[in-house]
Amino acid sequence: SLKNVTLGYDRHPAVHHLSADFARGSLTALIGPNGAGKSTLLKAVAGALTPLSGALQCGPQVRIAYLPQSAALDRSFPISLFDLVAAGLWHRSGAFGGLSRKDRDAVHDAFSRVGLQGFEKRTLDALSGGQLQRALFARLILQDADLILLDEPLAALDIQRKREILPFIQRLHRELTIPVINVSHSISQILQLADRVA
Repeated sequence: SLKNVTLGYDRHPAVHHLSADFARGSLTALIGPNGAGKSTLLKAVAGALTPLSGALQCGPQVRIAYLPQSAALDRSFPISLFDLVAAGLWHRSGAFGGLSRKDRDAVHDAFSRVGLQGFEKRTLDALSGGQLQRALFARLILQDADLILLDEPLAALDIQRKREILPFIQRLHRELTIPVINVSHSISQILQLADRVA
């Protein structure tokens, strides 16, 4: 819930006096031109940016899954795709906890669900933009979140992968009945996905 929230950087507002509610089970699309503050809003909801004014309220102990724009990731970081996806189980394994057999099976299942079987040992710099985005979706599957934030989730995907991922987002939303906030530039994608548009 946002109550008259203003967001910005270095005390320079980017989003002014915004009020909105994101109810359980809703799939809300945020649209607008570049620089309108859509990603800024997601960062604030994720807790990475403190509002300049107003109130941003979540329920107690809400677990948030945040899928940033793929361009925001350091592709040179030396991590395998398996480890990137397995980080979605952080809430169960912790910083130094090992993965059980059940956890490893869940990671492999997530790879399968996004069409990346056999990619587990690859590094981030060896992936196309679309492959990396699908890996981020695999990580999101494992997060057991109460709220999902998607920042341009289809931007790096080709048409075929978009057709595969769109129903996946709808299914994820329908099965989990949790709020999803999706930033997108594509009106056609929004019409396929969202029940609310802001």
